[in-house]
Amino acid sequence: MMELISVSEDGTTMEITATVTAIGPHAISQTDPLVILFGQEATPELADVSVIQTFDQPAQQKQLVLHHGDHIYINDIKFRISAVGSLTNANLQQIGHATLMFQPVPNEDRLGNAVYLVPTARPTFTVGTTIRYVMND
Repeated sequence: MMELISVSEDGTTMEITATVTAIGPHAISQTDPLVILFGQEATPELADVSVIQTFDQPAQQKQLVLHHGDHIYINDIKFRISAVGSLTNANLQQIGHATLMFQPVPNEDRLGNAVYLVPTARPTFTVGTTIRYVMND
């Protein structure tokens, strides 16, 4: 993707793009409705259970602030964010870490580093998968 970050003409939407560069051998479970994302700095133990993402413009990663109602596109499949954990944005900005949850938001025991997504059908992740974070002001 040539345009790595875009801002809409009215300045209300920002898009930040990352690309999947590695998938740990234990990262994708057939039964768990989640995908753990990490940046390139993941330890070997974390990389084993994670999908590794590289931000196309690393400086833009620091501007990543997700909210309810924003969207994540995974290989152009649109997911609406239904909830964001209290630790998610800081971890995404610092180490590219978040847990994508493809399930309804629970009433209790929400993960502090989760991004709950709708629809809840988990997409396929492969090396080269594009993840676009689209934030609305």
